Amino acid sequence: MVSKIINLGADDLDWCLEYAEKIVAHYGKKGDKGSGSYNHNKVSSNLVGFKSEVATKKWLKKSIAGVNLICHYEDYLNPNPNGDIEIFAKGLEIKGLRPIHWDKFKRCIPPRQLEKYIKNDAIAVWAVTTGDIENSQVELKGWNYCWEVKEYGEFIHTICPNIWLKDDSKMRSMDELLDLLVVSC
Repeated sequence: MVSKIINLGADDLDWCLEYAEKIVAHYGKKGDKGSGSYNHNKVSSNLVGFKSEVATKKWLKKSIAGVNLICHYEDYLNPNPNGDIEIFAKGLEIKGLRPIHWDKFKRCIPPRQLEKYIKNDAIAVWAVTTGDIENSQVELKGWNYCWEVKEYGEFIHTICPNIWLKDDSKMRSMDELLDLLVVSC
């Protein structure tokens, strides 16, 4: 399966770092939970997510001329039920992992998130990148309908409960996602 390699520019990386620091500061002030479902509140963890989202946005804009994207991840304080990125009324949930975790965990979604994503007919995009701004590269590995993760996945406990789509053959290619989205418009 062919993945897509996206190299983020300096402005992209600066934006990701700024927002990662903002989200850590926001959740740090509350003193109870960290950012996201994993209750982690580290700049490096948030950088993985933001870099993955920005790379997906760049890939979509490059691949579909004149596409209108709604990037809900930019308003991290108000999570949107329509996904991190909305394109042609389709919600994309971007799931980023560090390279060292990909071979072991690959495609995981916490059960509470998964139910919400299925309800909203979302698509999960699987990305891999580092939690720093020295490495500008993000690899978009593939995608799945979120219902596929539930139907074909199995329970696994990593740092939190997850539904794991273990079978590599179930992951769809990024080119296939592009085909689906172009047909949708």
